[in-house]
Amino acid sequence: MSSILKMGIIGYGWVARDYMYPALQKNPRVQLVAACAQHASEMKNLPQTVKKYTEIDEFLKHSALDAVYVATPNHLHAAHTIASIEAGLHVLCEKPLATSLADAEAMIFSAQSAKTVYATAYDQRFHPAHEQVYEQIQQGKLGQITQVKIDYACWLPKNWSVDNWRIDQERAGGGAIIDLAPHGLDLLETLLDDTIVEIKIFEQNVVQDYKVDDGGVLMLRFASGVLGSMHVGYNRPDTLPRRTLEIFGTAGMLRATNTMGQDPGGNLTFIDSATGTQKPIAFDMEKSPFEAQLNGFVNSILVKKIPSRSPEDDLRLFTLLFNALKRETQWH
Repeated sequence: MSSILKMGIIGYGWVARDYMYPALQKNPRVQLVAACAQHASEMKNLPQTVKKYTEIDEFLKHSALDAVYVATPNHLHAAHTIASIEAGLHVLCEKPLATSLADAEAMIFSAQSAKTVYATAYDQRFHPAHEQVYEQIQQGKLGQITQVKIDYACWLPKNWSVDNWRIDQERAGGGAIIDLAPHGLDLLETLLDDTIVEIKIFEQNVVQDYKVDDGGVLMLRFASGVLGSMHVGYNRPDTLPRRTLEIFGTAGMLRATNTMGQDPGGNLTFIDSATGTQKPIAFDMEKSPFEAQLNGFVNSILVKKIPSRSPEDDLRLFTLLFNALKRETQWH
């Protein structure tokens, strides 16, 4: 393989268009050579140098491809990931893994069997504020970690888009919880170097006019004894505070605000437990988590840099979440 990774995009919705495409443009080690979407009109902003397809089989025959970014609706992740791996390609796939446990297992098994680089697109690991949180914890600034909290919500009405597949049980696998919680679960395990061993979920559907959940609260227990909670929702007006990460310890706490999401920036504060004083923690305000995520994926292929998190970690977390959601559904 050359020093330039030739990539394609499968699924060209707003995340691929507004975040991954700009990241690909800025990375000198990546060349976007092909894209595939349901309708050719979706890809109109791509340059003529990018070959455009509307059929996945034809796309995968593109001889120049080394790797793909899969950003199709959740129910297609497994089929598109496995087909790409079978075509000899490395895969970066959006979260959640799939809409069923069987599909998620098949994706990871396919990557393992082919010895292909597979990564789930957890960009929150790469946000500079979250990287600084990890450093503060590693340096012992918080003392013994006791509890963690995440608030990650937005406003997503039924008519948010012409085809709002994120509120379709068959295509999304659920609502706000399956969409937003995976980011937080992965982020907390990454920051704490700890393993979530139990998840309990309370679902709600109280505001939005659709059949899947529009919000939920997750209760988490880690192997170390740390406890966590996560509020997620499609029912939070965007004008209200809705993106907060808090890590509590015996020596202090860290609070990150407006850092969860695809964009750079936000704020990070350390609160000392002895004095109660608050100190802002500096971090790179310009670095894009999407660009950093892509760079990590490229490194894992071109320079064989092993990521701190594995596909097996992704599958374990998905299994915990999926089983917790299944139990909650049965309670209803």
